[in-house]
Amino acid sequence: MSDSAIRDDLPMLEQAALWYDRMSSNQLDEASLARFEHWRRDNPAHASAYAEIEAAHATARAFADSNEMLALRHETLSSLVVRPAARRWRQAVAAGVAVMLLAATATFLLLRSPAAPGPAPVVAQRAPDLYQTAVGERLDATLPDGSRVTLNTDSRLRVAYDGRERRLVLERGQALFEVAHGQPRPFVVLAGGQRITATGTVFDVRLDRDNRVRVTLVEGRVLVRADRPGTRVTTMHPSEVLLASATAATVAREPEVEHVVSWRNGMLIFENDSLAEAVAEMNRYVRRQIVLEGDVGRIRVSGAFRIGETDAFLEALELSFPVRVVERRGDAIVLAPRS
Repeated sequence: MSDSAIRDDLPMLEQAALWYDRMSSNQLDEASLARFEHWRRDNPAHASAYAEIEAAHATARAFADSNEMLALRHETLSSLVVRPAARRWRQAVAAGVAVMLLAATATFLLLRSPAAPGPAPVVAQRAPDLYQTAVGERLDATLPDGSRVTLNTDSRLRVAYDGRERRLVLERGQALFEVAHGQPRPFVVLAGGQRITATGTVFDVRLDRDNRVRVTLVEGRVLVRADRPGTRVTTMHPSEVLLASATAATVAREPEVEHVVSWRNGMLIFENDSLAEAVAEMNRYVRRQIVLEGDVGRIRVSGAFRIGETDAFLEALELSFPVRVVERRGDAIVLAPRS
């Protein structure tokens, strides 16, 4: 691929990454070097993007021999899949892989930063009968028995403790519970027709709009059954996920259970998920929704993203895959195949 093929309609960072690869090869003639210098000086944004790529590569070299970085490289290369892949985009996607490796380095640093990602959750100062959050909000609260709950975006939780049990009703959304030990009354969460009973336990309950329930057990033990007489009880163990509908329930093991509950730290982690699934998850936290056109929803993506940072998510996609934002309006951002 000659340097004249670096199209000026590509995202700025992708142009910079392609130029960096060529400059690093030490095989450019004087005419090519002149073209590079013209590109860099023609627009201050070009120089800035090139400096950003240089800095990212320097960071990557600094952590190149760490076990975490090696694992991230392997995972990134093995999970970046475009279906179907157009031949004319192979080289652009290859450049995107290089940029995503840099993004993996940034993720490696980000997840180990002591700073709290994204806006801090609201902390409830008292124990009301009802907790709720708006789109994009999180809320931390201490319940009357000393248990703790973190409420996710657009969620509603009703407290209904009585003399027999510590009962809570998840009416909408998602909540992570850290159950206080040593209590005589059982800790019970009702959600979507399911009854989840826990001892000293950490578990996550998500109620989707179609009334399906997902229970993720981080530690301890929970018992789950449909909230009606005579139904079978399922005992869950750590790192298991239960999916339940009105008619059936299935349990699967989830080795990376912390990824499922990463939202509590303001992060969303995807591992070879379809773009349609990733976008649906990102959309839960924002009012301006990402809308997919064509077959871009079949792209497989991996990565870690801060909740609510839609622009960073879209930029990573445009850098790495043959997709582009074709329209921005008040309530939606449209992402379509790049023609």
